[in-house]
Amino acid sequence: MLGGAAVDWVAEVETLPVKDGLALARSCTRFPGGSAANVAVGISRLGRRVGFVGKLGDDENGQLLLRAFEQERVDMQGIIIEAGRPTASCFVGVDRDGNRVIFVLPGASLIETTAELDLGHLPGRVLYIGPAYVEVATAAAATGRERGVTVFCAPGGGWGSDGLAQLHPVLEQVDVLLVSRSEAADLTGLTTPSEAIRRLGRMSPPVVIETLGAQGAMVLENERLTTVTAFAVAQVRDTTGAGDAFAAGLVVGFLEGLDWEAAAQLGCATAALKVRHVGARSGLPRREDVASFTGHTQPMSGRDI
Repeated sequence: MLGGAAVDWVAEVETLPVKDGLALARSCTRFPGGSAANVAVGISRLGRRVGFVGKLGDDENGQLLLRAFEQERVDMQGIIIEAGRPTASCFVGVDRDGNRVIFVLPGASLIETTAELDLGHLPGRVLYIGPAYVEVATAAAATGRERGVTVFCAPGGGWGSDGLAQLHPVLEQVDVLLVSRSEAADLTGLTTPSEAIRRLGRMSPPVVIETLGAQGAMVLENERLTTVTAFAVAQVRDTTGAGDAFAAGLVVGFLEGLDWEAAAQLGCATAALKVRHVGARSGLPRREDVASFTGHTQPMSGRDI
């Protein structure tokens, strides 16, 4: 698991403020977070052994994240502690319908150069690459491919119109590309999800998966496009981390031998359980919770990530 960790400050409000507006918060709580770190915790809770490769500062927030990894049984041997630098953090505002805005304060989070990347910590069956510097992601993906592991890439947002060109060296090395609807639109300039995923499929790995929030997900495998329906949620409290929860379920489904459509369905179930709780990790379910929710279970075994 390669990517970033951060501390989230989550404020619950009735409605998100408009420009120059003000909103009164019902609460403000600190949570461990960070996209790839959330996925690692989600996979661990679903019963798989997982390690995390990233950075933390030597401050109180970094200690909070280390304690959280330890409690969640995430292998921490690949974590670099950077002295004298604060850990990355986010401020998240969440309204009564679970919609949110996120402000990011950069800090120690990502492996920044290939010199810092210890390839000895890369895994046995699956390598999941979250938002990362292109040079680092490319080196990690190439190593994963050399070792015969399945490489997932979830590059995140903010790449802009030249994002596909920037990501091309990474995409040449990966097996599965995972993006949200907004990220797909950002990368392709196409706002129709089916058009965006097909565009990505022409430049990307054999499998591309696009999450659609409450509408579920799309799976493009070797030019075959299918849609997976989301699970209904009576009360959505916080959508922060829903995509990370989906990713955790997707990876575990793959490891259980499910086809991509069924693995995406497991991802949808994991996300549906998460959004009923405030905080990116608070609602990440155990495997038995997902089994009860979906009405079936799958065998679990091994260290894979």
